Amino acid sequence: MDFTVAICTYNGEHRIPQVLDALARQQGTESITWEVLVVDNNSGDRTAEIVQNYNWKHLAPETSRLRWVFEPRQGTSHARRRAIEDAASQEWVGFLDDDNLPAVNWVREAFQFGVQRPEIGAYGGIIHPKLDAPPPDYFDAVKLRLAVYHRGDRPFCYARTAKPRLVPAAPGSVIRKRAWRESVPPTLRLQGRDEAGKTFVGACEDLETLFYMQNSDWQIWHNPKMEIWHHLPESRFQRDYLLKISRTAGLSNHALRIARNGARVQWLMPLYFLSDGLKLAKFYLKHRGCLDDDIVNACDLQERIGRFLSPFYV
Repeated sequence: MDFTVAICTYNGEHRIPQVLDALARQQGTESITWEVLVVDNNSGDRTAEIVQNYNWKHLAPETSRLRWVFEPRQGTSHARRRAIEDAASQEWVGFLDDDNLPAVNWVREAFQFGVQRPEIGAYGGIIHPKLDAPPPDYFDAVKLRLAVYHRGDRPFCYARTAKPRLVPAAPGSVIRKRAWRESVPPTLRLQGRDEAGKTFVGACEDLETLFYMQNSDWQIWHNPKMEIWHHLPESRFQRDYLLKISRTAGLSNHALRIARNGARVQWLMPLYFLSDGLKLAKFYLKHRGCLDDDIVNACDLQERIGRFLSPFYV
């Protein structure tokens, strides 16, 4: 296979069919042999039955196929690693979540971009929101927390020296298997969401992976021709959910610092701890009077609390 599309899912029986439908409608893939690999991350619903009974052969191009594998270790980190190990493609694995709907040319654009650039280790694209209702007034302020990204209409290489240092988000990203094997450690500090255990503490493992790649000789790029739509139900805009994912982002901070800057971060931990504590206190004193009414500042506070506590969660 030239290309593998990996969908990591937990209890995705109601979401997976729409993603498979979107992939079955892909255009411009006549010269590409590709597969869809659904990684079932210990689901307890009918995900396996739905995938195995999906009418792929009659809907999708003749150059493609659909497979299902089971990953019993809970957490998106384990599911993504299983996808890398089981992918039939020797080189390229494109990742979609079970609530991501790719454009009709996504497979073609994802494959061609990497083939034309041998120096690339990974790349991501544009993530649009797919909403069930008009967005709240504060949507633009929280959209990055909900994995909605638009980093321009021109391709570019993410600079290792940029401040802040950036990499693509996991949804809609593509990874070269050799780059993963050469630069990503066997065990990540962040294990990803454990939805069965209802914990998000280890999230942002996708960023940890890409920071390790970025520290190597491999380049990380932005490909604006790869577009997906991230389905965001109204529940994603509830205050409790936004506060939870904001705290999660903060709790991942120390592990991401290590991925970006290496083991020396451990020696500098007291300084980071002091700096994060002072920033947290200053922010709280400035905004404490409006936290009940201002959800954006409330989310920022939770992220700062998470950053302050993050060294104890690695």
